[in-house]
Amino acid sequence: MSDLSSDSFLDETVTYERTGREHESPAASQTDDPMDPPIYPYKSKLTEFLWTLPQPLIALTAMSAVAIAITSEAMTPEALGGDADTLTAILLFSPLILLLGAERIWTKKKAWLLNKKDFVEDLFWIFTAAYIWLPLIGDYYRTPIKDAFEWIRDNSFIPFTLEATTIPGLILCAVFVQTTTEFIYYWIHRWSHQYTLLWRTHATHHHITKMSAMRSDRTHPTEFLALSISTPVILALFGATSEVVAVSAALGFCNGWITHSNLPMRSGVWNWIFTSPEHHQLHHSQNFDDSNTNFGCGVIIWDRIFGTFSDSSYIERCGSGTGRQLSLYEQYVLAFYPSKKLTRL
Repeated sequence: MSDLSSDSFLDETVTYERTGREHESPAASQTDDPMDPPIYPYKSKLTEFLWTLPQPLIALTAMSAVAIAITSEAMTPEALGGDADTLTAILLFSPLILLLGAERIWTKKKAWLLNKKDFVEDLFWIFTAAYIWLPLIGDYYRTPIKDAFEWIRDNSFIPFTLEATTIPGLILCAVFVQTTTEFIYYWIHRWSHQYTLLWRTHATHHHITKMSAMRSDRTHPTEFLALSISTPVILALFGATSEVVAVSAALGFCNGWITHSNLPMRSGVWNWIFTSPEHHQLHHSQNFDDSNTNFGCGVIIWDRIFGTFSDSSYIERCGSGTGRQLSLYEQYVLAFYPSKKLTRL
C-alpha cells in the first residue's frame, strides 16, 4: 500500500472522531460509562511535591544496582556462575514488580486497574517480546546489517567513545545514550502518527484502554524493527562498551514501565529531560490532539525542543479512535487492515 500524506490521514481521522460516535455499536458505547476524575486530587502541595520523587529514585536505583553489579568483582558472571542470569533478571524486573504493587495502593484512576484477563494478556506481550520478537530482531541485526553498524563505529566522526569504570561514569554514559537514541526514536514515533504506513505498526500500542506499567511492552512485532534501529546506530557512533549498554538498558526498561504506570506521579526537575507518567498518559489520551503531543517515551527534551511538548495533566480516557478495547487477534492483524478499516477502529 502506498503511504498517505499526513494531512489526508489526519483529516480522515479527525472527521471520524467528530462524527463516528453517532453510529457507535453497543460495545463501543461502553466507553461512555462514568469514569474517574480526569485529574488526580492531591491533598496538599507537600503531597504533590513528594510525588515528583519516586521516578528519579527508582530510575537511579535501577541504574546504580546494575552499575554496582558490573563494577563489583564478586558479582561478575565468572564469580556468579549459573546465577548470573538470575541476578540480571532480578535487577531488570524488580522495578516492574514494585510498580505493579504500587498501582494497587496509590491508584491514579480506578478505571485503569488491570483485571485477570488484562494481566494474562500483558504477560503474553512481555513473554513474546522477550523470547520471540527481540531475539529474532537481534539475529536480524547480526546479518550483514551488523557489518554496516561496525563500519559506522570504525569510521565514526565522534572524537570519543562511551566507556566508564566507575558507577557515576556508567550512569552518566547511560543517560547520554538514552537521550541521543531517543532523538531518533522521537522522529520515528512522530512520523508514526503522521503517515498511515507507519501508523499500521504503531496503532496496536495506542489501542490500550488502560495505563499500567506492564503496558509498555504492548508493541506490534513489526514496530520492533523500526524502534530497534536507533540504539545500535548510536552505540556504533559512540562506540559504547557493553557495560554502558547494560546500565542504559536498565534505564530504558525502567523509564518505559514508569511512564506507562497508573500512578499519580507529578513532573519535577527530573522531567525537564525525562518523560513523566503525566506526559505519557496524555500521549495515550483518546483525545486526538493530546495524543499528538509528548512523543518521547523515556526522554521528553526533544518534544520541548521541537514544539510537541504539552504539560497538561487532563486525561479522561486513554485509547484510540472509538476507544473500544480490541481483542488480542485484532491487535495483531490491524497492521494489515485496509486504510479505511484501520481508521475506523
